[in-house]
Amino acid sequence: MATTLINGINYSWANVTLILFGVPVVGITKISYKRKQKKENNYGMGAQPVSRGYGNYEYEGSIELYQDEWQRIIAASPNRDPFQIAPFDIPIVFDGSRIQPEKHVLRSVEFMEDGFDASQGDTKLMITVPLVIGGIEK
Repeated sequence: MATTLINGINYSWANVTLILFGVPVVGITKISYKRKQKKENNYGMGAQPVSRGYGNYEYEGSIELYQDEWQRIIAASPNRDPFQIAPFDIPIVFDGSRIQPEKHVLRSVEFMEDGFDASQGDTKLMITVPLVIGGIEK
């Protein structure tokens, strides 16, 4: 008897490819990004809102990658300083057999921090790098 997949095949981490500077990054373990917009009620007479105001769009994100992958980025940076890299785009491709391909692009990205954290017993060294993002295309 054949098993029926009720909702088909879902995207998974195995379907995500992140491209930095034209090269797929294999040492990345996490990508996080979001877009938000400030929205608030405006008040006049009485206690109930009389209108709603809409503010700016804001973008934030981060990547988590292996220390050696981050060191390669630093080595290729101008003056070995990742903060001197000109704003760049990060394409994120969702692709694989039996799923609908999709692509997101983080626009005008720059790295915001360059830190290090390790503890006794760590079997891998990971770096989380916050990103400043100028826009997100989906």
